[in-house]
Amino acid sequence: HGQVAASFVGRLHPSGLSSHRLCQFRSPSPSSRREGRKPSLLPVVGIRKNRDWSNSPLFASKENDGPSGSEDTVDSSAKKDSSKREMLKFAIPALGIYLTNPLLSNIDNAFVGRTVGAAGLAALSPATLCIDQILYLFSFLSRAATALAARGYNNASNTSEEEARQRMRDAASPALTVAVFCGAVLSIFYAFSAPAILKALKVDPMLHKSAASYIHWRGTASWAAMAQSILLTLFMVAKDAVTPLKIIAGAAVLNVAGDALLCAWPLRTGCGGAAAATALATLASTGWMVRSLNKRGMLPRLKVPDWKECRALMEFTGPLLAITLTRMAGFVNMQRHAMKLGMESLAGYQLCMNLLIFFILFGEPLSQLGQTKLPALIDSNNTEEAMATFKSILILSTFAALGVGSVAYLAALLGPGLFSSNVAVQAVARSAAPTLFFAVSQTIVGIAVDGCMMASRDFGFMLAMGLGSFALQAKLLPYCSSVGDIFGTFTIRLGTYAALSAGRALLGYGNLGRAIRGKEGGRGYPDGSVAGTSA
Repeated sequence: HGQVAASFVGRLHPSGLSSHRLCQFRSPSPSSRREGRKPSLLPVVGIRKNRDWSNSPLFASKENDGPSGSEDTVDSSAKKDSSKREMLKFAIPALGIYLTNPLLSNIDNAFVGRTVGAAGLAALSPATLCIDQILYLFSFLSRAATALAARGYNNASNTSEEEARQRMRDAASPALTVAVFCGAVLSIFYAFSAPAILKALKVDPMLHKSAASYIHWRGTASWAAMAQSILLTLFMVAKDAVTPLKIIAGAAVLNVAGDALLCAWPLRTGCGGAAAATALATLASTGWMVRSLNKRGMLPRLKVPDWKECRALMEFTGPLLAITLTRMAGFVNMQRHAMKLGMESLAGYQLCMNLLIFFILFGEPLSQLGQTKLPALIDSNNTEEAMATFKSILILSTFAALGVGSVAYLAALLGPGLFSSNVAVQAVARSAAPTLFFAVSQTIVGIAVDGCMMASRDFGFMLAMGLGSFALQAKLLPYCSSVGDIFGTFTIRLGTYAALSAGRALLGYGNLGRAIRGKEGGRGYPDGSVAGTSA
C-alpha cells in the first residue's frame, strides 16, 4: 500500500506534493467525510504543474455525470470565506495589540505636554530614544522566538496538543532566558548611566533632569518589557490574539490612571511620573501574561541554552540584528538632527514621530500576511498563488497607505492642540503634516513589502538595501532645516527600499522573485519557518 500510495497525491491536498517533495496519499479528513467530499487520485508521472485538470475524466464524480469541478468550486469558495473570517478574527485583535503601545506613548505625550509644557515634551524626545530604540534593538529576539516557536508548534501535527505546547515551550525557552538576562543588564545600565547617555547625545542641559528621570523609571522595567515581547509571541503562535489584547488593554487603563495621578494631579511629577506609570503597567501586564501562560501549560522555563539551541537562535538573530541596527541608526540620525533645530522644533518632532509610529503599525497585519502565507507557496514553487498573494498585498498596502496617510495628515494638521498648548510647537507639527502623510504612506507599503522579503529570508538583499538607504538619508539630513525636511528624508529612504524590493521581485530576481515568476533556483525552506516581523 505504501508503494502504491507514494505514486499518488490526494486531490483535496494539492500542497502535499510540493511540501513533502514526495507524494503521499491522504485519506479524507473527518470534516471532508461529513461534507461528502471524496479524495481523487492523480498519477504523478507526466503531471504538468500549470495545467488545469478539473475537467479530466479522471476526476469525474460517480454521482454526477457533469464536470466534478462544480462541487469543488463551491467547497473552495466556502473554504476561502472561512479562511478570511479566521484571519480577521486573528488580525483585528492583533492590530489592537500593535497599536496599544504607540497609543500609550501619545497619551504620555499629551499629559506631559499639557502639564509640563514644551520643555517636558522636548525632554521626552531623547529619553524615549534611549528607552524605546534600545528595546527595538533587541526586537530580533522576539522575531526569532516567533519563528522557532512556530516551527516547534506547527511541526507537531501528529502529536497531542500537550506535546505540541511542550515543543513550543522548549523552542521559546532560550529566547526568553536571553531576553530576561539582557533586560536585567539594561535596567542596571539605565540606573547608573542615564546622565552619561544624555551627555553623549548632546542633549540640552536644561532637559537633563526631566529626561534622566524618565530613563530611570522606564529602565527599571526593561527586563519585564523584553520578557513580555517573548511571551506575547507564544499567544500569537497559538493563534490567540484575544487574551493578550485583554491583558494589554487592562495595562493601558492602569497606565492612563497612573498618568492622571502621577503626572497631572495630585502629585504633578512630570516626565518621571509618566515613566513610572508606564513601568508599573508593564510589570502588571507581564505578570498577567505569565499567569495566563502558566495556566494553559505554555510558559517556557528559564534555563541556560545549550550549543544546539544557541545555533538555532543565532540562525535568525545574526542577520536580523544587523538589519535592526541599520534601521535603528536611521532613527538616531533623525533624532540628532532634530535636536539641532531648537526646543520647540524638537517638541514638534517628538509629537510627529509618535504619530508616525502609531499610524505605520496599520501596515503590520499586511506584513504578517506575507510572512504566514508566502513561505509555503515559495517552498512548493506555487507560482500562480505566490504571484496573486504578492499582488494582493501590494494592492491592499497601497489603499491602506492612502487612507491611513490621510488620517495621519489630518491628525498632525488639526490635533496638535491635544498634545501641547505651546503655539510654536503646534505650528511645527502643522508644517510637517504634508511630509508626514508621505512618510506614513511609504512606510506602510515598505512594511508590507518587508514582510514578503522576510518570508523568503532574503536577508542579504535586505541588509544591502538597508545600508544603501541609510547612507542616502545620512547624506540628505545635513541639508534639513525643518522637521518636515527630516521626515522627507525618511520618506525617500523607505520609498527607495519599497520600490526596489518590489521591483526586484516582480522582475523575477531573488528568492521571492524566482517563486512568483516560476524560475528555477529559488531557495526553498521545507520546514516552512518564518523569519519574524518587520519594523
